[in-house]
Amino acid sequence: MQLTSLPRDLLEIILSKVPDTPLARFRTTSKRWNIMLSSEGFVKKHSANAPKDESLCIALINSRVHLVRINLREPSVKVAIHPFYLKDPLSNSSQVDIRNVSHCDGLLLCSTEDDRLVVWDPYSGETKWIKPRDRYKDSDYFALGFDNKSSCKQYKILRVDRNHILPVKYVCEVYDFTSDSWRVLGTATDWYIPDYRHGISMKGNTYWLAMRMVKPDTEFILGFDFSKETFQCLSRPHPSLGLTALSVVKEEQLCLLVFLLPDFLMGADASSSELQVWVTTSTGSWNKSLAVIGLDGYRDMFKDMLPRGISFLADEQKKVVMCLNRENNFNILRENKHILKEHLVWLESDKIHFLRDAKGKRKAYDL
Repeated sequence: MQLTSLPRDLLEIILSKVPDTPLARFRTTSKRWNIMLSSEGFVKKHSANAPKDESLCIALINSRVHLVRINLREPSVKVAIHPFYLKDPLSNSSQVDIRNVSHCDGLLLCSTEDDRLVVWDPYSGETKWIKPRDRYKDSDYFALGFDNKSSCKQYKILRVDRNHILPVKYVCEVYDFTSDSWRVLGTATDWYIPDYRHGISMKGNTYWLAMRMVKPDTEFILGFDFSKETFQCLSRPHPSLGLTALSVVKEEQLCLLVFLLPDFLMGADASSSELQVWVTTSTGSWNKSLAVIGLDGYRDMFKDMLPRGISFLADEQKKVVMCLNRENNFNILRENKHILKEHLVWLESDKIHFLRDAKGKRKAYDL
């Protein structure tokens, strides 16, 4: 009996125990397997069999998308040697150099170094290249989402044409997959998104930490509703002057990281530094889920991560915060300890992926 001829229930049980990296290759076996491996039921089974102290995510390293495995027990971070392959349709052998990537519903929206745009399923390898209404620019901001009010998901792309010449004007347009065309929504003049801020997808909509033009020091959460094709403003938990970053919990709740700096001018010391994690509730209010006071190594954290913009994951039960900045510096904080710092580097010339620890020592890993 061949593996492919087994009953679906038995096949799901077997494949749910397969590690993520080889499982990704199985998606190309057949259309039937790809549909099964993408189903909600299989995803839940596979997640249930995953190691409890490990997290799996993706990272953009040197213009390539990699799987990253994070182990909280050791602790350690390992990056797959072979990145996902995004083939350039304009070349028979080349991969595409990716400038920025965002995630929504298992799909990746990638803007390339040569100003092209593609929606990509990294597991199946399927792509859809999106032609511009006129032309794309390297300063454009993109977000992928879907109309969650319709019976079936209707995907859309938001493009924000950022003009930093005063007065600031952001021209916004939407691409609709159904009509395969762009529509101009209008111009925004009362807010802006800093270059280092990236959007977070939740329930088909996208959210950013943005700044108001009338009060540049006033930060708020900006959301775009792909069903209504409108922007909305959400307040933060409190008007703190601390440094912040935005994430999501299980694609169900917004998650805000706030790093409160000690007031050294008032005689405060490092013990008064605080990291807070806030999560939205079902009613839309904010609840403080984690607070770490007196961070060990907070100076390195501040210098290395937050001013450059970060991505982060938080685990309330394990009291862990994991952060990755644009320079691929990865940090793990547990309770009030800075327990891991690694610099992720991809050396494509010899096909070896190295992690450099805080002392600069190189360590080679493979998944």
